[in-house]
Amino acid sequence: MLSINTNLGAFIVQSSLNVSTNGLNQAIERMSTGFKINHAKDNAANYSINTKLSSKLSSYEVAQDNVSMGLDMVMTAMDSLELISSHLSRMRDLVEQAANGTYGESSLQAIQSEINVRSDEINRLVTNTEFNNLNLFEGEPEEMGDFIARVDRLTEDEAIAQGYTIITTADELQAMQDNLSGKYILMNNIDLEGYDWTPVGTAANPFLGEFNGNGYVISNLKIIKPDENNLGVFGYTGTSSISNLGLENIEINGKDHCGSLVGHGGGTVKNCYSTNAVISGRHIIGGLIGWDFTNSISFCYSNSDVSGNGYVGALLGESYNSVDNCFAVGSVTSPWLAGGLIGKCYSKISNSYAAAKVSCNNDGGGLVGSAGQDLGNCYWDIDESSQVTSACGTGVTTDELEALIETGILPSILEPENKYYPTVFQAGIDSSSSSKISLNISFALTVPKINLSTSENARNSLEKIDELIKRVNAKQTEYGAAHNRLESALESIGVSIDNLTSTQSTIRDADIAEESSAYIRNQILQQAAMTLMATANQTPELALQLL
Repeated sequence: MLSINTNLGAFIVQSSLNVSTNGLNQAIERMSTGFKINHAKDNAANYSINTKLSSKLSSYEVAQDNVSMGLDMVMTAMDSLELISSHLSRMRDLVEQAANGTYGESSLQAIQSEINVRSDEINRLVTNTEFNNLNLFEGEPEEMGDFIARVDRLTEDEAIAQGYTIITTADELQAMQDNLSGKYILMNNIDLEGYDWTPVGTAANPFLGEFNGNGYVISNLKIIKPDENNLGVFGYTGTSSISNLGLENIEINGKDHCGSLVGHGGGTVKNCYSTNAVISGRHIIGGLIGWDFTNSISFCYSNSDVSGNGYVGALLGESYNSVDNCFAVGSVTSPWLAGGLIGKCYSKISNSYAAAKVSCNNDGGGLVGSAGQDLGNCYWDIDESSQVTSACGTGVTTDELEALIETGILPSILEPENKYYPTVFQAGIDSSSSSKISLNISFALTVPKINLSTSENARNSLEKIDELIKRVNAKQTEYGAAHNRLESALESIGVSIDNLTSTQSTIRDADIAEESSAYIRNQILQQAAMTLMATANQTPELALQLL
């Protein structure tokens, strides 16, 4: 009796058919994608490695795009700066031409017109050179003066919110005399060269307001009025407050009560300085303040050449104020009553020093000429001053004084803060410092007023143009270095991408020849299995026919 429980042959062929079909499908997938690892099941370990490599490769490609955009940014800045350089070169030629002295008024006016047009174009380029809505030439703030105490500059919005009147020009600065009780703040450096300055405040109407220099500098003030008293930026101050102001390249010649900042002063003065100043007069002459009679002076210094006939000091001529954390260098010349810091002093002095040359026949002192109360930590440089005595203070050698300054016992000028706002390019795949490139590509440029009304003015303008050309040339060098560094970074990223791509290809990419062979092999096996399946199914059919 014939018994058929199962079609074992069909099962065997079916199993082989499944294997060949799966092999055929895998070969088709690998050839169509080009990858031998398409799923974690293909090779779990290599699939994980490939995923990490893909993520890393994608990050490097983004970094490559970042650096490429950085190069485009630098090139944009370089192109604009090249135009600025061309305009400046032409302006110099025009200024030199006007300085010849062979041109009449109408000719000078014609030259002036071209100068003005080119100046406007430079200012336009500085204002409008952008990349991705970023202004490239306004990221560099103006350099801050050399202060003793750190200045936290207020923005214009912050200043207005605090009730300040904004000052940006010489005329606005002069207009303080129209409201002597106002609250004022500088928003940029002010050059007073050629300006007919009238000291703010008089004995009848002193300045009683607040003035915040905001870390900026007033330069090139010149007052030559030998018959007038109370000369300085401020002529006469009362219960005022003056702070955070630098004065540079100051020349004042008056009668009594003269100083670069204040002629006759009251109120408080804090964190102000005068450097490269020449102050002269008769009595009560100081490098920073002539006569100071109320409140306090702190964190101030002067580097000035001061001369008079009595009550003369490199910082203060005569003082009734407390003086602390101040110093003076430069020179003091007077036949009577002169000091390296203060000429005549009725005040208390602390934590201050002088290293000024003192030339005085009577009542001369290295720190103070007469009186004064030393509250401690006050010194003068015996070597530099040529004075072995002082009304107060301690005489030390130059080396000893320098040691006191270097160790922070005595005040000194702060190291300048980084005045640049660097642009940071993400040139790597993580947050480490090696993945970042910080470059200074910002640049601020202001073309000063060029006056060609006379050949003499033209000659004086040559120096201004030369300084601008020098700054532009220096910045072009910086841009070139930045461009080279970014190109180097781009090349390095390209090498990393090539290496990662090669490694990933080794792990992931399929061998097309091998997969083609597997495809053909599995196709043949599939066809054979299908034929065998037909044969295996015939056996039970034949058996059933016998029944």
